[in-house]
Amino acid sequence: MLRTALEFLTEELNLYMKVKDPINFGNVDCVILSGLMNPDGTFAIPMDQGNDSFKVILTLINLEEDRIAESQLSYQKKNDNFQVINPPVNINALILFSVYATSYPTALRLLSNVISFFQSNTVFTPEKYPHLNAKVEEDKPWEKLEKLLVNLYGTTLEQQNNLWAALGAKYMPNVIYKIRTMSFIDHEPKMQAPPITEINIFES
Repeated sequence: MLRTALEFLTEELNLYMKVKDPINFGNVDCVILSGLMNPDGTFAIPMDQGNDSFKVILTLINLEEDRIAESQLSYQKKNDNFQVINPPVNINALILFSVYATSYPTALRLLSNVISFFQSNTVFTPEKYPHLNAKVEEDKPWEKLEKLLVNLYGTTLEQQNNLWAALGAKYMPNVIYKIRTMSFIDHEPKMQAPPITEINIFES
């Protein structure tokens, strides 16, 4: 599900860049999904040679549980029977959009385009974006997304300093967005309980 969401946003942002600024970005996919550093400490992003190299890098930096969106779902219907299941885990993802460019003005232009994209697109649903789940295989329904809500996530200078130190990378122009809410639920429970064939409600 995380992969579905981030690959979708990468593709949408790439398309937006090309339409927004076709002269500078119309012929390249400048938005990529990647970590910033390799395990050996080297920069993980392959860069084109030349004076106009640039990339917008999407990186997952944190996950947090969304308890406000917690569901009390405790039954799942399968083959005309009901199974007891745990409620889904609702997750918010913090995504770092960092910009690498040999030209600093180009980096600022790319960062501005990222902000403009999410200013005009805060909610992503299959109705508005039919290809939201286009890459999800039919036998993997748990990877499908019902909705993505995207909000700007502000940080202090101290938090930024700690983040980049933890990433092990040199500071780059960046912005962080919170993506809400992805519900994780196992459609194939490992622990099988006797099927529930009926539910009776007794009033006192």
